[in-house]
Amino acid sequence: MSKISFDPNDEGGLELARIVLLDRLRRDHNWNQISPYDSGFDPYVEYVGPSRPGQERLLTLIQDVFWEFIIQGVLAPGLDLANPNLPWFHITDYGTKVLAASEFLPHDPTGYLRRFRSDIGTPDRTVEAYLSESLNCFERGCFIASVLMLGVASERAFLLVCDSLLAALSKSTERSEFDRILKRNPIKPKQDWVLRKIQEIQKTRPCPLPDNVNVMLTVIFDFIRTQRNSVVTLKRCRQKYLAKTRSST
Repeated sequence: MSKISFDPNDEGGLELARIVLLDRLRRDHNWNQISPYDSGFDPYVEYVGPSRPGQERLLTLIQDVFWEFIIQGVLAPGLDLANPNLPWFHITDYGTKVLAASEFLPHDPTGYLRRFRSDIGTPDRTVEAYLSESLNCFERGCFIASVLMLGVASERAFLLVCDSLLAALSKSTERSEFDRILKRNPIKPKQDWVLRKIQEIQKTRPCPLPDNVNVMLTVIFDFIRTQRNSVVTLKRCRQKYLAKTRSST
């Protein structure tokens, strides 16, 4: 079993502690009690320098991540009816699904972004910035804000696809039509045009794109529209609240 190198003097210790905790939760099925004097992490960590300071620093960070996972619903206090409180704990049903996942795990933001960069190559900085903010919101239990940030990142990625598609169009009439649509603010006409173009491309044989691309795009487009509508609704609610507050003062 490979160990994670941990230097108590390095920045980014919290990210490493998160990885270590996830690793132990996946491997050590008998672990069900959190303790500030736990040596059970030693099989998962290679300490840089003297082990004692490394152990103390890691266990402090583990406590922080442990509470994060409780807030996120991965872990819950108590083992059973006879031991219903901390330091006993158990993995929730949701936590079991989280630990079984191997790709794009938001509970491990560092690993999530590393995999994202690896798959994309050189991602757009704006997309990555909103994605990173979405993960930060998720960590803190701000799930609505997390979804909104993810939606903004998705919309930005979609608009980049539109720019690439516009540049690739060979027919001047299509290019002019699509360019006119892109200059408008509504997102749905852009999505409809792209979807129709993809459906047209898919009629060629062999199909240049996966068979389920239409379904995938429809789901993604619905998500982006929902996110946009949510942002508009939140803005209107805020405006009404501010107007009501001003009128009452």
